[in-house]
Amino acid sequence: MIANGYSRKQIIRFMVITGLMFSAILNISMITGGSKNDDDDMLMSIYMEQGDLPPPRSYISISSFLDFSWASWGKDTTQFETLLPPSEIDFTIDKRLTWGEPDKCDDILLFMPYYKSQHGQGSQLNTYLMAATLATFTGKALVVLEPPRNANKYPSGSQFGCPVDAFEDEEYEHVKEDFPDGLLRLVKHPDWISHGCAVPTCGGTHGYHKWEELMREASQYSNLGQTKEFECVEGKRNIKVIPLEGHGVINLFKKVYKGQMLSRATPAAKENAYNWATRLGARHRDATHFSNLTKEYQIWDYLTALINRSGLLRWQPWIARDVAKYIRSSNLPLDVSYDAIHVRRGDKLIGEAKKDVNRYYKSLGFSAGEAHLNYVPFSHYIEQAWPRDSCPKKANGAVKKTRRPKRIVYVATDDPQKVHEEIAQYPVVKGGVSVLNECTKAVFIFSPMTEEEGHSLRSFHISPCRKKLCPEDNCFKRYDRNIAAIADLMILTKSAKFVGEFNSNWGRLIRNFRTVLNDNSNPYAESDEDEPPVFVRDTVVAFGPNHPGPVGS
Repeated sequence: MIANGYSRKQIIRFMVITGLMFSAILNISMITGGSKNDDDDMLMSIYMEQGDLPPPRSYISISSFLDFSWASWGKDTTQFETLLPPSEIDFTIDKRLTWGEPDKCDDILLFMPYYKSQHGQGSQLNTYLMAATLATFTGKALVVLEPPRNANKYPSGSQFGCPVDAFEDEEYEHVKEDFPDGLLRLVKHPDWISHGCAVPTCGGTHGYHKWEELMREASQYSNLGQTKEFECVEGKRNIKVIPLEGHGVINLFKKVYKGQMLSRATPAAKENAYNWATRLGARHRDATHFSNLTKEYQIWDYLTALINRSGLLRWQPWIARDVAKYIRSSNLPLDVSYDAIHVRRGDKLIGEAKKDVNRYYKSLGFSAGEAHLNYVPFSHYIEQAWPRDSCPKKANGAVKKTRRPKRIVYVATDDPQKVHEEIAQYPVVKGGVSVLNECTKAVFIFSPMTEEEGHSLRSFHISPCRKKLCPEDNCFKRYDRNIAAIADLMILTKSAKFVGEFNSNWGRLIRNFRTVLNDNSNPYAESDEDEPPVFVRDTVVAFGPNHPGPVGS
């Protein structure tokens, strides 16, 4: 026994419990982001500048690529059918949104993705998501129309290449007549968003080329900030159709519907927001919360999280199968936590990213016009994610060397040779582990395709020639590149920490699929200081805008 009648064991137990309580409080404070950021009231434009929005103040971690909550009872193949852990998807939506009404196909947004087929996966997927956003906001059925194969520049019928499933013969020469073409060879377009509607023919008078003609007219209207609908009779019903390709979809969003989507000024506007959310599968609580949000960036984040929960973006079974095989062939362990870095250079350095690259070098003291590299170095990504200043300090202020478990870091880049050279500048210890600073070590892993001689991530785009097919290209090579690209996209999205930027379609897509609804938030709260409406998995913006903007942008 010691003073005050308490034994040493009781005092030690009290100290341990107190320490655990303090640790829990500290963790909660870190998750909710601490004090409120005064920049929260800032609104972004469609084109965001660096610093326009506060970085996400909340995140939830992910323990590994494989979703073990799902693994205990779900199908293993589902782990590779989506960019999300499958346990976060509401699979009841297919049964709840059945669209059995007679008028379900009376109002159609006819999406024609072929006109963006020369773009990369990120651009095409973002445009598809934007089309889904428009269709659900306006209450239209989203129907996808691809050209007939004799009008398609891709002999196999799709820019995404040919899986073995596509062929009806063992020689792999004849593609099955009913096998999906175009974008639909990549994604499963759900009935709950198409309302189960077929491509309208207006009583047999409208085929692909007629809709193509009307699409050009509708796109001219959308470019002027106007909506152009075409009416006809299908069966015994009068229907309305808006045919649009990718650029028309984006113009319609920016110039016609964006302001309406953000409005919460009147009871009618709130009701529109509520109904919009329910068309994305939201239940009453989440739809109510969405209708009460007024800050622009919160509305876009919540919309993205609703889309994520709905499971809208799902791969076709052959894509999921071959992506699973590809990922399992990599050196990435799927049952432990890992981080990921996306380094996008290439054509972005002369376009979207140029201004931000110049701003980075200006921050280092370079004057306007002074020569510097045309890209942000890999070391900057590392410093942003694992800053040396975060390492423990000695009493004299010097950085203290600290033994911590090595990090596993997956790198996706269109410049793998140069990034390999930059990584080689770090000291290497036993086991090929790179020493990033006094308290951080890492093992870097690249895509299997970038490790093959002659390959670079640039070839992961649908066609290395972009505007035309290469003579040496074929649907099998395109399919292999597509599988490698989707695998990278999935790995980046499911990482514990993601480091990248939002100048590229990939960066924006990845960040958007890292948002999760916070089921503990208050739908009626005037402030999100305690419980934000949306969690964002740990995301580090290396440079440039700190918010990706609207879903699909």
